[in-house]
Amino acid sequence: MPARPANVKVVTDFGAIPNDSVDDTDAIQRALDSLSPGDWLVFPAGLYLHSKSLHMRVANTVMWSEGAALRGTNASDQAIWIEADGASIYNFTLTAVTTTRKTTPWESRISIFGGSNPGKLLHNNVIRGNRVVQGGDPGTALANSAGSAGIFVYRATNFLVAENTVARSMADGIHVTAGSSNGRVLNNSVKETGDDMIAVVSYVGDPSTPASTVAANLAGLRASSLNHHITIAGNMVSGQYWGRGISVVGGENVTIENNDIDRTTHAAAIYLARETSYLTFGVHNVLVRNNTITDVETTNPAYTAGTVSATAAKTGHGAIEIYSFVFTDEAAIASLSSALSVENIEVDSNTIARTRFDGFRIGTGWGKTNSFTVKRSDGSTLARSYTGGQVGLLGLTGNKMSSIGGQAIAINNRPTAQNNIMCSANTDDGAGASSSLCSGPKPPVVPACST
Repeated sequence: MPARPANVKVVTDFGAIPNDSVDDTDAIQRALDSLSPGDWLVFPAGLYLHSKSLHMRVANTVMWSEGAALRGTNASDQAIWIEADGASIYNFTLTAVTTTRKTTPWESRISIFGGSNPGKLLHNNVIRGNRVVQGGDPGTALANSAGSAGIFVYRATNFLVAENTVARSMADGIHVTAGSSNGRVLNNSVKETGDDMIAVVSYVGDPSTPASTVAANLAGLRASSLNHHITIAGNMVSGQYWGRGISVVGGENVTIENNDIDRTTHAAAIYLARETSYLTFGVHNVLVRNNTITDVETTNPAYTAGTVSATAAKTGHGAIEIYSFVFTDEAAIASLSSALSVENIEVDSNTIARTRFDGFRIGTGWGKTNSFTVKRSDGSTLARSYTGGQVGLLGLTGNKMSSIGGQAIAINNRPTAQNNIMCSANTDDGAGASSSLCSGPKPPVVPACST
């Protein structure tokens, strides 16, 4: 943690009064706008109310809590909105009024987002030591911590999200997207969220976009929208009621290590995939190491919100699920098929205990063709067919499994010598675990960055 400087600005000097029923939005925003680069705004202990998002527009400034809590009272505009390089927030307890599940950055509780310039790449932001938590009992307006993600990172580089607690956000707990890079998500506690607990998601565009358009613009899309070089380490995540534990749905050079992933009630604990339904990028160069995974789809969630039932059907994912879906017109373009593959993955020395289905499930959809209807921007619809895409160059080494409900290693695609799946020293209840489709050398992996 940084040392508090001797000279700071104090939010109460601008008219914010804690522990009353008066909205403090204007006073807090005045205080934030008064800062110069390098200034700190300190919040003395107590509860402050805000009815609009609070904007950090000045570079290299700090919001610092000394026992302060902020309550967002407007479900549609509730973010602590970081939109300047080096702007950072520490040590707050954040609660919010919520209604239904939301999707936008300003409906998240803490958001790194360029504001009026959403394409702006933000640098060197820190979100550390905060508690994004429910402020009331189930069924009340304060039962959830955020209508959208608890922490939302959009087009940021050299960022740190560390030592935060996120509980009961209605969407993802921590969501990283839009070409974010060189970031670290470290030692956070995330639980009982309404979607993925920690997610790295890279969108190509609208699912109705033709493959030829994607192929023609692929280089530019990669430069603007592909997440890369991200480390997710030391986090404790548990008990989400929808979605997955830790996911990379489009991304490159990602390390997922030393995380504790417990009670992923609906889907996979670790999910590496290319999805057609959201038109994401592929997944390449990922290291999954030394994670502890327990109780995958073996329990029902202890908490739900919105329209999700505690007894909603399970997905059937493996504890670690690895696959690529591609539209059939994408599969017909060789360069695009490769770009949208899920390849060069090392999964090493993880512990997996108690799963309803497989320990590993790899290559779902291979050799099968299905279709679904997508909606164009003009409101019309389009039926698109999809199939299992390219999955391979995987190394599964030294993973220890026990009480696996399905197969220890289920491989549904047909690896080749050039696109193999290597299995070594994996065990299931103490006995060796492999698959007849495992073969070949261990693929090289480029890890994200040092933790």
